[in-house]
Amino acid sequence: MRLLLSFARRPVANRWKCLPRIRYISTETDSARDTGKYLSPQTHALRAQGPARTRFAPSPTGFLHLGSLRTALFNYLIAKATGGQFLLRIEDTDQKRTVPGAEERLYQDLEWAGIEWDEGPKIGGPFGPYKQSERTAIYRKYAGQLLASGNAYRCFCTADRLHNLAEFRARAGLPPDYDRTCAHVPKDESDDRAAKGEAHVVRFKVPDVYPVYRDEVYGLIRQRREMTTRPIAQASALGSFDDPILLKTDGFPTYHLANVVDDHLMEISHVIRGSEWMSSTPKHLAMYQAFGWKPPLFAHVGLLVDKTGQKFSKRMHTIDLSEWRDHQGIFPEALTNFVALLGWSHNRRLDVMNMQELIENASMKFTRGDTIVAFEKLWFLQRKHAARYAAEQPIDGKGEPIDPRYDLNKVALDPLMRQLEQNAKANPYSSLKSHAPGNPREDYVRALLWADAQNYSNPLEFIERNLHWFHPASTKELRRATIPSMKLRNVPSQILYPIDTDLLFEKMKVFDQIPPLRALVVDGAPDRTSWAKNHINNIIEIGAERSMKGVEDQDGSLKLATKKGWSKIVHGYLRWALYAGKPGPDMSVLMGALTREDLLKRLSVAKKVWEDCQLEEMKALWSGGEAGEAGSRKKPELSKAEPYA
Repeated sequence: MRLLLSFARRPVANRWKCLPRIRYISTETDSARDTGKYLSPQTHALRAQGPARTRFAPSPTGFLHLGSLRTALFNYLIAKATGGQFLLRIEDTDQKRTVPGAEERLYQDLEWAGIEWDEGPKIGGPFGPYKQSERTAIYRKYAGQLLASGNAYRCFCTADRLHNLAEFRARAGLPPDYDRTCAHVPKDESDDRAAKGEAHVVRFKVPDVYPVYRDEVYGLIRQRREMTTRPIAQASALGSFDDPILLKTDGFPTYHLANVVDDHLMEISHVIRGSEWMSSTPKHLAMYQAFGWKPPLFAHVGLLVDKTGQKFSKRMHTIDLSEWRDHQGIFPEALTNFVALLGWSHNRRLDVMNMQELIENASMKFTRGDTIVAFEKLWFLQRKHAARYAAEQPIDGKGEPIDPRYDLNKVALDPLMRQLEQNAKANPYSSLKSHAPGNPREDYVRALLWADAQNYSNPLEFIERNLHWFHPASTKELRRATIPSMKLRNVPSQILYPIDTDLLFEKMKVFDQIPPLRALVVDGAPDRTSWAKNHINNIIEIGAERSMKGVEDQDGSLKLATKKGWSKIVHGYLRWALYAGKPGPDMSVLMGALTREDLLKRLSVAKKVWEDCQLEEMKALWSGGEAGEAGSRKKPELSKAEPYA
């Protein structure tokens, strides 16, 4: 009945459309995916176990970082893959270390990452409350059960005594265990002292030997001899007992008691957590035995380390979620894709997966040992997801509403506009400013984003990569760039490889007639871009015909080679003129987006630079010849054709 109530109280379906995912990322076909052909044996085995109930139980003593996000994600994926439930539980019993605002930020971070809980704070559930500070009466009840059964005892030792004991044991080279002094206090005396308000804690009386258990990652885990709770020879005078505290003096539980009680009462079936908790698992299993409860399955995943093997700390700025979201502009799915691959393997050909694909391929196939975090992979995935979004979403914004977490306008365009506005204080950005503020300016940047999405990493790098989209190249930049050659390459010997540059520049005057910049898109197609592309192709066609004049071409192969040569010249010249030879989207995209005045000015400046460079080159050749140095220079060959390939 409780599980039925859990389903009934799940939040309503998201109002946003779940995007249909494109197929170019993977070679899997629908039928192969439906039959599970590409799913790993571990994925099939997980589903055969039935619905899993998992939980993420963070403490609001800090903000979400990569390690805790990975724990939440692994638990979420296992629950969703099996048709089970994912719970969120707040472990806020350490009131002194609680950071103001951390709890609310935690909710926001998880929601931003697309990790939605079925039960927990804000939405409730049949096993609430889901904040441990609101469950203290429950913990006291179960601590009382352990006291009554003799599996726990009250410890009245003062802080000074415990400190002195710890110092003595440290000098003796002994572990910092307790000596069970208070375990021998009679029950009546213990009850009386507690009733009178004497400060105390409740300790769990661990067994002589911890239970053996099977970890889903590391296999059978046995107790090492040095972990025994029996007094060892060198400590026999004091005793050495690893009796953990269950209830603190303020009545709040420790992690050991709270997580065991909560996991049992909330019917958690799988506990997936970091390997730093492996040393505590035997204690927890001993508590399950003391209560007479069946424990969940445990899976411990390796720690996250840098390339030097140094463990990542939650205090490190580089792994704080807000750093990647707010300052680096990482997409939610790019980050969850990256985090999922930290210590987990799959059977797919490619690593690029959205949340639904991660769920489909989820398994307990976690890797043993620590995981090296290579952030280069994150940027690779960011570019891949940007390309997916651009391919899936029409540039004109038509169609059904899209979840803002996966909308390229929200996750990339908005940050780009903010960054450009900030940069504009120190940069001219004349091409950008030639468009009116508001929608026209956004459309101009959107055209770039959709055309070059496969290279989008973050706003700063993307703007730097496409700097000449926002302002034209200067004369100095054009001169520093490689001046394009006007010679055909790989053409038949019958064809003169220097082209007719007068013809080229004459035909380029057609760009004077580019249509007005009414809108970048008409019925979903960039009309000015198509216009520019068609006229570029016309110039190539006309140039090839001129070069082929008087040349016989029986099978059309000569014309094809000549057109390729002209295409390289025309596109190379335009890339130099518009981008100073730097990488960027196809020139027709920029030509379609620029205002007519901006485009013609760029082409005019570039032509003047090219003509000046040609004149300077001729003067250098002539002056070199007069000085008797012409023989040391390679003179231009005006009649010899380059080899035909």
